[in-house]
Amino acid sequence: MHFLAFTAPSTPSDTVYIQRLSLFASQAAISISVQPAFYIAFGLLASRFYANQRLPSCLPRRWDLLVIMKLSFSLIYAASTIGLFVLGESEARWVLGTRVVTATIFLFTSISEHYHSLAPSTLTTLYAIFATAFYASPLLDLGSVHPVPLSFHFTAAAAASLFILVIFESTSKRDLLVPTYPPPSREETLSFLALPFFPTLLPILLAGARRRLLLSELHDIPRPLRADPATDLLEDALRENLNLVRASFRAFTAPFLAPILPRLVVLAMTFAQVTLVEQTILYVSAPSSDSDLSFWLVGAFFVVYTSLAISNYLYASSINAFLVLYRSALTGALYAKTLRLTSSAARGVGQGASTTYMSVDVGKVTAGYQTLHELWSAVLTILIACAMLWAKAGVWVMLAPLVFVGGLIWATSFVSRYVGAAQRAWLAAIDTRIKLLTSTLNHLLPIKLGAYTHPLSARVNALRLIEARALRRFLYLVSGAGTLSNIGPGAAFLVVLATDVFVRGRDGDGGIDASRLFTLFTIVNILGGPLNIIGQQLPSLFASFASFERIQGFLQLPEKPVEGGELPPNGAPTDHAHDSNNKVEVSMKECSFAWDSDAEVKPHVPGPATSALVNPIPVLKDITMEVVPGELHMVVGSVASGKSSLLMSILGEMTRVEGSVRVRARKIALATQTPFIFPGTVRANILLDSPYDETFYDKVIHACGLTQDVEALPRKDMTKLGDKGRTLSGGQRQRLAIARAVYARADLVLLDDVFSALDGETEAHVFASLFGSEGLLKGKTTVLVTHGIHHLSSADKVLVMAGGTITHFGTFEEVREAGATLALINTAAEAELATAPGKDQLAVRKEATIASSAAQDEFIDEDEEAEIEWVNERESRMGAYAFYARCTGVWRAGSVVAFITIWSTTGIATTAFMGFLANASSHLGLWVLSYGGFVGLNLVLTGLNLTYFGYTLSTFTAPRIHEVALAGVMGSPISWITKTPVGKILNRFSQDIQVSDMEFPFAFLNFAANVLNICGTFVFIAIATPLLVIALPFLMVFGGYFLRFYLATSKQFRRLETESRSPLYTLFGTTVSGLISVRAFRAEGFFRAQNAALINASQGALHYRLLGQLFLRVFLLWFQTILACGVVILTVSLRNTTSAAFLGVALSRLVSLGLTLSHVLSSYASMENGTVSIDRIEEFAKLPAEEKTDEFVVSTDPSWPAKGSLAFQDFSVRYRSDLPLALKNLSFELPGGTKIGICGRTGSGKSSTVLSLFRGIDQHLVTGKIVVDDVDISTISLHHLRESMSIVMQAPFLWHGTIRENLDVTDERSDSEIWDVLKLVEMYDTVSALDDKLDHLVIDEEDFSKGQRQLLCLARALLRNKKIIVLDESTSSMDHITDEKIRLVVDTQMQGLTVLAIAHRISSIVNHDKPLS
Repeated sequence: MHFLAFTAPSTPSDTVYIQRLSLFASQAAISISVQPAFYIAFGLLASRFYANQRLPSCLPRRWDLLVIMKLSFSLIYAASTIGLFVLGESEARWVLGTRVVTATIFLFTSISEHYHSLAPSTLTTLYAIFATAFYASPLLDLGSVHPVPLSFHFTAAAAASLFILVIFESTSKRDLLVPTYPPPSREETLSFLALPFFPTLLPILLAGARRRLLLSELHDIPRPLRADPATDLLEDALRENLNLVRASFRAFTAPFLAPILPRLVVLAMTFAQVTLVEQTILYVSAPSSDSDLSFWLVGAFFVVYTSLAISNYLYASSINAFLVLYRSALTGALYAKTLRLTSSAARGVGQGASTTYMSVDVGKVTAGYQTLHELWSAVLTILIACAMLWAKAGVWVMLAPLVFVGGLIWATSFVSRYVGAAQRAWLAAIDTRIKLLTSTLNHLLPIKLGAYTHPLSARVNALRLIEARALRRFLYLVSGAGTLSNIGPGAAFLVVLATDVFVRGRDGDGGIDASRLFTLFTIVNILGGPLNIIGQQLPSLFASFASFERIQGFLQLPEKPVEGGELPPNGAPTDHAHDSNNKVEVSMKECSFAWDSDAEVKPHVPGPATSALVNPIPVLKDITMEVVPGELHMVVGSVASGKSSLLMSILGEMTRVEGSVRVRARKIALATQTPFIFPGTVRANILLDSPYDETFYDKVIHACGLTQDVEALPRKDMTKLGDKGRTLSGGQRQRLAIARAVYARADLVLLDDVFSALDGETEAHVFASLFGSEGLLKGKTTVLVTHGIHHLSSADKVLVMAGGTITHFGTFEEVREAGATLALINTAAEAELATAPGKDQLAVRKEATIASSAAQDEFIDEDEEAEIEWVNERESRMGAYAFYARCTGVWRAGSVVAFITIWSTTGIATTAFMGFLANASSHLGLWVLSYGGFVGLNLVLTGLNLTYFGYTLSTFTAPRIHEVALAGVMGSPISWITKTPVGKILNRFSQDIQVSDMEFPFAFLNFAANVLNICGTFVFIAIATPLLVIALPFLMVFGGYFLRFYLATSKQFRRLETESRSPLYTLFGTTVSGLISVRAFRAEGFFRAQNAALINASQGALHYRLLGQLFLRVFLLWFQTILACGVVILTVSLRNTTSAAFLGVALSRLVSLGLTLSHVLSSYASMENGTVSIDRIEEFAKLPAEEKTDEFVVSTDPSWPAKGSLAFQDFSVRYRSDLPLALKNLSFELPGGTKIGICGRTGSGKSSTVLSLFRGIDQHLVTGKIVVDDVDISTISLHHLRESMSIVMQAPFLWHGTIRENLDVTDERSDSEIWDVLKLVEMYDTVSALDDKLDHLVIDEEDFSKGQRQLLCLARALLRNKKIIVLDESTSSMDHITDEKIRLVVDTQMQGLTVLAIAHRISSIVNHDKPLS
């Protein structure tokens, strides 16, 4: 085998012959060394060409200019290789033949990639770059060869064509792609050579520096990072293996492993710096050394630092891609799991906990991925550093730090083991606080009117203190690990130095030179980053595992059992048991049902959920019934008789203990007692996933009495509704839910007491429109749970329930003749009830106006508020820092800064001492001992600083910043509460508080410490190379302007990311609370699409925020490259005047300068971005108070009101200055102890009267007076006024707490008093049946029926024992018998009290002293 095959010419000169011989020999040597690369390239190109044959085409099959150019120059390249093969002058023909074959497969692969890849092909571009370098390298020696051989012409043609191919292969084909939906992002269609120049980010950065960015501008992200594909991959893996870690790795193996290769390159270039430092110091220390070495030193510095910049970019970009990808997958999987949860599991999770899963746990899990890659690279760095120490100084010098580092890692790991448990305790405390806060915010309006804000605020703040104590323990453990890691480099070098001095002294060599000292110091200094990572990130990794376990636990919660293990598609029957009778829509035979929360649940096992239940407690017993198609079935019974549970059993939401069930309905519609309203337009809430039929839609709107309401809204039915439709009245929400059930045109319609919130006139209209002769539900199979027994005569079948069983079933006449309890109501009362005027329909005009105003305010303010926030972001952030310092305490904040300064200065002094140590020639032991003193002092200060920092943060800052924000919300005006979504408020108290607790303060700590560290580095560089001082100010000014340019948009990225998560959390919480309705309509796919759209919106902001951070990081790496090259150029140019000792200090610090600069600016960016959250918290803290202290004179009589007399004197009020009067010149007077019933037509002012009594309307919109016991209420403080009265609202509310805490809010009543009141309201038996009695934790409102909740609210009002009590339709959700009992309670237990009762049942107020109409 011949590698050199050429014949010497017959008459050349010896010089030319030798030149050509030398040239061909060098070319052959290069060829032999790179020949394996051609084999690899051939294999990769061939396999890619083969794989493309099975892929669809991305471009139309036609000739375009780009493919013609690729083909042309590929042919030139292939022809050149053929020419070289024919000549065969320099190498063996089989070698040249390999290149011909590789060029040929490259041609075919290039064309194939052109048609089958979205982006320019990375493989063909890399090959073109490699081949260009290969064929161009022999051309460097052309100047020394004459005449030029013919083969060099072919080589030049190959190199030139390949160079041009690099350009064409990296050209984007975006304009040529076949249109797809969704279209590929611009980033997906760019070459990997273009991506490091951030072509997709720079236009956005430029725009963000001039104007406010919109979330819609950030939607263009790579399709694999979007919600659906990522979620589908993870869910597929989870179905095979429930372990989340292994399932995640299986689903995303390639993205998970992508950072490894670039990280290895980073490590290689990092340790190459050790050699550069050593050679530079040797060059300066030896003036006689070859001056040609300076060129290679400068070149080596440039190559190493440039490689560092590029490889760091590739590493960080792959990390960021996985973070976005995995967050999308986890969030989507959590939501998909939510849709499958059992009803009780969903209630147990609650809206608050779901917010924590998405805002905290997902963030920690994704951060743990980056931590994992940092940790393995840190361990590898330590091993390589030890190997280099062995090579430079011997085995003992290597073993000493290895043992020390091993012990340090063990100590850090020992401490970190407790971090996971501490964080779990902290997150559990957060969950508890968020649950109570969520339930409080959901009912903030009645809580304010009832004057419960102070005790509930105290409870939330008490939970915050418990959370702060858990945070303190977590921070102490993190401080311990951080102390060990921060002292690691200094202590490790002390061990190395002491060992080296000892070993050299033992061997008789007592001196130490600067080159050796700083080479060892640089190696150990490289250990600083890994040791810090191990100390600081290992606890974070354990924290990530804790969050992994929490999410894993959520994913293993019990699911609703479904035939075949999957949710049935829309239109599939739910078949619990087979029944041959096809004339029955729903069939139940001897069935008993239990809620799964009433049974002991075994660990998750495959199969039906019923198999996991032990000793279930039936709620429904011996249920036998048949629902005939096309008939109206009405269900009546007392409170808690099982009416709603019967509907849940039909839907399969309860666990069937025994019996058989068959539901033939292919589509089911549901309207519950508590209307399910999701964030979206009015039309979207009605349609769900049904197609829009304008004619039928208008009929439904009219039938449900919504025409006037919709017309009053600012954007008609395209008006967006907030969380749970808070801007609508209770009646409007209920009719909206009815409209959804009607529009669904389902086979089976389930209506659960949907008329309870409607007045008589509205109820009559809606009932006639639905069930009259021409009604929209006439002939539809309908099951209606109702307390309105006046409608029973319209029913085809009536079911009477009591004690969880059906007592009567048949036609209305059959049931009445059988002696059912409902026969106690006479027909006169029924007729009266059917036509009674009341609140809702005739309150439509007023309520719609109010809702319209609130909604209009929301639409107007939303854009203006965003504009104001953007303006504030462009201004100084000193206000946020000042607010944070005030919450900490000015003196405490100052002491923290002083502590950080002293700590950092000690570290700089320790490094400076190295310059003197390098010049020491004697008493080395004493010098080493002195250095050890500096290291020990730094250790003590590090521990004290981190501990004091954690103590101050958790003891003072965290509780106070939460307290002032909560106080602002609790004291805010009712108008603000009405128009602000709960999700937005929760976002402040979850994500923003999380930022203020951890991200912002630790960003400040890192920024302050690293700034001082960099100042020390610049001082050392100035000492070593004084001329560089001239350039430093310019570099710093440029860096400052660059940072300002970057932060202008970076803060907007953070704001948009935060804002985009609020609707995501809101939808999650809304879905949890309305899960039964979602599943009833088979709307899981619709809501998953909604969730995916919200995820994609938030992913765009996250993607660009991470891309911006990468942009900053790459800029800093180039800044380090320029500085390093500048230092080495000045050093080699002025080596005779440069101090080797201080040059060693400067170069060794320069090695870690890039990382330190990155930490400084990234921590500063995080700190500035964190001020967005601090500003948002401060915004809540500074909300305008509902009442200003100078607007009233506090009554000094604590017993007021003693009599309860009430008078309205010429009282008028409007809701906004541009709206008409809601009350006009209202005047009446009531003696104390009078009971009045308030009724009236639409817009008559019933609700306005109540709201005015509690001063729920801005006093600037009020004229006249309201006098209670001869005192004008405008002179009484709001809290005193509202605390002096009691109110029971139409919508009952309970918060997350025990029954005792819900009834006795101020903890003033004994248990016996509470039990007595429970007896009065018929709830004694229900509560006493609970395991924990009064200590039973109300996890979710659905723990009780709506009627039971209303009874508990009435008990709460009775316990307050105030002279004035307002009942706002307090019996609307109760049956007539219970209503009669409550009326008896009012008559007997409220003697001497002034009672104002709003009712749409005349029977509820017939015994009152006076009517008010």
